[in-house]
Amino acid sequence: MRVLMLTQTTPYLPTHDRARMVPAYLLAHLAERHSIALIAPDRRGDTPAQQAWAASLVALARRAPVSRWRQSVTGAPGDGVAAFRKAALETVAAWAPDVVHLEGALLAPLAGALPVPVVLGCRESAVRRAREARRLARAPGEWMRAQFEERGAMEWEARWLRAARACVVGSEDDRQVLAERVPLERVEVIPGGVDETRYDFRRAPEGKRIVFAGNLAWPTHLEAARRLATRVVPLVRRTLPQAELLVIGGGPLTALRSLAQAPGVRVAGISSDLRPGLRSAAVALVPSETGPGVDAAVLEAMALGTPVVAGARSLSGLAHVLPGHHLLVADSDAEIAEAALLVLREPVVSETLATNARQLIERHYTWAAVARAYASLWARAADAAPARTVAA
Repeated sequence: MRVLMLTQTTPYLPTHDRARMVPAYLLAHLAERHSIALIAPDRRGDTPAQQAWAASLVALARRAPVSRWRQSVTGAPGDGVAAFRKAALETVAAWAPDVVHLEGALLAPLAGALPVPVVLGCRESAVRRAREARRLARAPGEWMRAQFEERGAMEWEARWLRAARACVVGSEDDRQVLAERVPLERVEVIPGGVDETRYDFRRAPEGKRIVFAGNLAWPTHLEAARRLATRVVPLVRRTLPQAELLVIGGGPLTALRSLAQAPGVRVAGISSDLRPGLRSAAVALVPSETGPGVDAAVLEAMALGTPVVAGARSLSGLAHVLPGHHLLVADSDAEIAEAALLVLREPVVSETLATNARQLIERHYTWAAVARAYASLWARAADAAPARTVAA
């Protein structure tokens, strides 16, 4: 199959940037079996080595100048979309791909501009994220900002995403929200994956450490960290005073300082590599506030051998996970504390969960498995959608 891939960032490995990770692993696992052409942005931040990584795998590599993907005031597509449209149309005419893969929802305006079936990798619904931010807003300004973002995201999804043959998200919750504007049968759930070699199974917990890893610049993740620090960990420490919470993730400085003042809480801040922090913990917590789309945090901890306690909503994209076998599910403060204590105090439970989880990762959640799911979707899109004629 001939696949034209357009990405918002230059894909390369190794990386911990999720925006680069998905297209990079697709190239790493599929470039030998499919002929892939790549159009990536021409930006100063990418090193020659990073640019060369992807170029070495593809049949054709092209770069297009990008200043912005979307106009900040009007919300209209920016100059980057126009530059990518020109490059894509020229590549389609010269190279004749069977399908186009757009990685990133900001590339959605191209779906209706190309005479080839398009698969759009959204990863999540921006509307869902904005709604969560509005629900958790603590000040009128935060609420109004989230409402503005939700309206803009709704307009973008309604106007541009429907032209894609398929839209890929990471969770069933995202699928249902996106289906308010896109036909449900066109929305596919494909969770992220784990590099089972880099995330090797090697348990090394330090005492009774609990870990939470997230992007604390997101209101949902910050709210989850606050809840764990002020409500859940105190319950755990009543029974197990030596327990501590390690919070990994960047965010507002005042919020990080506030979290660090809670008893038994240490804030590590942003980290380019989550593996040492996750591996050092006896249990990883992923509360429901984080919402769907956090499969990376769950899967990476499971791959490393760190038992996971997760909220039910955090698992909406992980169909193969069995609660009680691969991890523990808990939602209320008391339930989370009880589950964490069970893992912290019972070595047999901890070892069993860790072993079962690693086996699950190797069966269903490697990047090779994710790549196979995308390749199957590309083939279905190419077979089902006839080519269109689009004016240049």
